[in-house]
Parts: sequence; structure tokens; C-alpha cells
Amino acid sequence: MKFKEKWTNNIFYKNIGLFLNHSSRYLAIFGGITLLLATLISISSICGRIILSSPIIGDFELIEIACAVAIGCFLPLCHLKNGNIKVEFLTAKLSKKKINILDASSSLIFGFVSLFFCSRMLMGAIDMYVYREETMLLAFPVWISFLPVILSFFLLTICCFYTFLLQINELFEN
Repeated sequence: MKFKEKWTNNIFYKNIGLFLNHSSRYLAIFGGITLLLATLISISSICGRIILSSPIIGDFELIEIACAVAIGCFLPLCHLKNGNIKVEFLTAKLSKKKINILDASSSLIFGFVSLFFCSRMLMGAIDMYVYREETMLLAFPVWISFLPVILSFFLLTICCFYTFLLQINELFEN
């Protein structure tokens, strides 16, 4: 049995792909809702500033946290959908096999980078929890905002290694 047949007939790998797809979508929806809330906070603060001369206190802190969380939440789905920025004009004349090798190596490298970011953010969240770091105006614990971003980088790591395996599979099918 060829490598491709082993890979595509294995229900375990299909289930992993479905799980990654669904969880990445839910995380992106959460990121979209977070971004929508940040927009509503900004609009409310601007309207409060204009109409009532009373903006929302700490609005920039909330928007900063919400945007960071939202950006992190979009990364796994972006990678699964192959939506990362590519410089295709450099690889336009390469064969499909060479492009697959480049894509596989970039997924592998991106996986290790996201694993590194995940570990460093986890360490940072632990430090912020231990030292009780808070935002200046709202006294909101900063470590709480790290949790969804750590989750998204962990999911991104798994997605990168999964797409690496898919791209290696494409190399062997030719």
C-alpha cells in the first residue's frame, strides 16, 4: 500500500482535519465577536465623549486587549485556508514539486515558531499572574487576555504540523 493510500484511508487523519477545521472556525468566530465588541466599545466611547462629555474609562485598554485576542484567534484558520502572505512571483516558474517542498518547509518552520510563541506567552501569562500585573485604568488582570491567545497559538502549532503532513503527502503522491 502506498503512502498516499495509507494517509487518505486513515479515518484518524480525516478526523483530525475536521477537528482542526471546526475548532479553528469557532476560534475565528470568537475573534470576530471580540473585534465587534471592540468596535462597539470604541463607538460608545466616542459617542459618550461627544454627547455626554464622558468617554468610557479605559476604552483604549479594552480595545487593545480585544484586538490582540482577535488577531490571535484568526491565525489558525488563516493557516488552514492557506491565507498567509506568499510571494508567488518568486516561485511562479518552479515546478509543483518544488513549490510543495517550499510549502511543507514553511509549514514546519511556522509550526516551530508558533510553538515557541505559545510557550513564551504561557511563561509571560504565568509571570503576570504571579506578579498580579493589571491594566493601569481598569485594574484588569493582564494574564486573562493571554489565555485565548495561548490557545490560538497552540491550535496554530497543531494546524502547521498537520498541513506539513498534508504537503508531504502531496510530494509522495506524484
